[in-house]
Amino acid sequence: MHQVISVTEASRNFSDVINRVYYQGHTYLLTRGGVVVAQLTGSNKTLSAKELLNRWKDRPRLDPDDAANWEQDLADMRAAFTMPEETPWDS
Repeated sequence: MHQVISVTEASRNFSDVINRVYYQGHTYLLTRGGVVVAQLTGSNKTLSAKELLNRWKDRPRLDPDDAANWEQDLADMRAAFTMPEETPWDS
């Protein structure tokens, strides 16, 4: 859940806002003139090597057809791309 507050309100209550983000996991959308200009959220915790490995194993993967289509799209783009004969940086 995001709480919307003005930049002015955030600056006046900065310590409280930071404490709520850090200790309670709050997220704030900061507005200026009614327009959201920033988001204040807690930083992600540092993951251990074991946690990273577990996430790597569980990551989504392309099925073989999608992988083949992606590879063909990449080959088609490379074939269509040509380098200019000469560039302004050549000397």
